[in-house]
This record gives sequence, structure tokens and C-alpha cells, in this order.
Amino acid sequence: MARASKRYISVIADMVGSRAVPRFQRRLLQKRFGKLIEDLNRDYRKTIDSKFVITLGDEFQGLLNSATVLPDLIWRLEEAFPSFKFRVGIGLGTLDTPIQKYAINIDGPALHIARAAIEYAKKTKALGGVFLGMGDLDDILNGIARLLWFNRSRWTHAQRQIAGLLRRGMSQTQVAKQLRIKKQVVSRQVLASGCSQYVAAENAWRLILQRQVDPLLGSKT
Repeated sequence: MARASKRYISVIADMVGSRAVPRFQRRLLQKRFGKLIEDLNRDYRKTIDSKFVITLGDEFQGLLNSATVLPDLIWRLEEAFPSFKFRVGIGLGTLDTPIQKYAINIDGPALHIARAAIEYAKKTKALGGVFLGMGDLDDILNGIARLLWFNRSRWTHAQRQIAGLLRRGMSQTQVAKQLRIKKQVVSRQVLASGCSQYVAAENAWRLILQRQVDPLLGSKT
């Protein structure tokens, strides 16, 4: 059962422009989308209270017990479908209904706040995640989200590959070995794209989520 005092991180994400895809391609797109949701539920099962579920064709929602995973989640969405943009609404709140294994047939402020966040994202064309319900932290989290998205949206495919490996903790030497390219090539790409600065900023963002948002979850005192 949902406890009135327990708060959750609610996530609602929408793939922008997918409904314009021709019907014969859309079927394959939806199959890939469904597979991604399965993978997210498996890979992030320890931080999920109510599993992600597709609700409106190309939209899904779920409940998390930790905000720390959000940078990785947003990265995974963009990495899986590089041709599309994602609106992601992130809300902090309680539930009015019992929690379910999958985030369907549930209701309450957590979902309403996440819905308001995604509607704001739609209205303002804000990408990279919109946070609501976290008080003074909203402006901080949203500001970082906008800057990070602005940075990575300008990367080439090669730069994103390199950034992806760097954010996993690899050194430039290890990245060069993994991609079978010269270390000098990696260094030039890192310098041109600001990958190292991006990784540092994302780590700071994750730290704020861990130390400032996660303590807001659970039961109120």
C-alpha cells in the first residue's frame, strides 16, 4: 500500500516526433521502444519502486526510489534513439493509490507533478529533463540539465562515443584502445567537444541528486 508520507521520484518521458514516422517504420520503432523499457527495468531494478511502463504509445512512466540514476537514464534514452528528442518530466511527491509492480493504475501528486513538468517541457521546448516539486533545488537541477543537454546535443557521433566511455570512468588511453584509434585523436576530440568538462559537470549534477534530493524521499518526520 502507498503510505501518504512516502515520497517517490516520478518519471514521465515522451519521444518527440515519433508519431510522424511512417506506419511501416513505426511498428519497428515501437518494438525497439518496448525493448528499451524492458532493459531499463532490468538494469535499474534496484532504484525502481514501480516499473516503467508504456502508457501512450511513445510515452512511459515509472517511480524511482533514488534520483541519482536520472543522468544515466536520460543518457540511455538519447543513446538508444539518437534521431529523436525526449521530453522528460521528473516530479517529487506522494501517491494517493497503492503502489503497483508496474506504474499503471496509480495516481497522486507525484504523477501530477511529473505531468506538469513534461507539459512545461513541451511548452518551452526544454530538453534534458525538467524537475518539479523539489523546492529551491528545481532551479539548480533544471539549470544544469539545460547546460548539459545543450553541450551534448552538439556532439558528433564520435564525440558522443568518447564521452560515453569517459563517463564510465575510462581514461583517454583506455578510450583510444577501446575504439581502436590513436590517443591523439581522442585528445583532439575531447578538447573540441568539452567531453571532460561535461563529465565533471554531470558528476556534480549526480552528486546534488544523491545528497540533496534522495534525502527528500521516504517517510516525512
